[in-house]
Amino acid sequence: MAEYGIKQLFQTKVTANDSTAKEGLGVLRFEGNKVYQYVRVVDKAVTEGDSVCPASTAEGIVTADRVGGSQLAFKTKGVAIGAISSGYYGWILKQGIGTVQCDGGVVAGDGLVPHATADGHADTVVAASDAANTEYQKFGFALTADAGTNDGDTATADISCM
Repeated sequence: MAEYGIKQLFQTKVTANDSTAKEGLGVLRFEGNKVYQYVRVVDKAVTEGDSVCPASTAEGIVTADRVGGSQLAFKTKGVAIGAISSGYYGWILKQGIGTVQCDGGVVAGDGLVPHATADGHADTVVAASDAANTEYQKFGFALTADAGTNDGDTATADISCM
């Protein structure tokens, strides 16, 4: 049976990496100024800062695999706050300040969208681009720049995937 609503008590830490579901899939968790969602990661493991997109029409099944995985839509559902193995369950950050894996070209104030080819990474918004339409896929704003060297750089971001 699916669980809906706001659950008050949780069995797991927000950095969980569970081989079996310990919470209701898709359940939201509110702590301080942050909102988390309990998900199942498929296709490949994620690390802290990886953005994930829907991998099923069922709520709470996500992937960071942009090209070869089961991604259904180019829309970020949240950002991993710790390592979650493929096929395992854990929490993603849906709203609040967090770390995001970037492409090496992010500066403070940039809008962030899922990178088209770099699994789990974010790219900058291309405003009013008819070809990319990235302005409609924005999931947050960079508060700091990444290192600007290569894929795998991180930035602190204000994430909003609600």
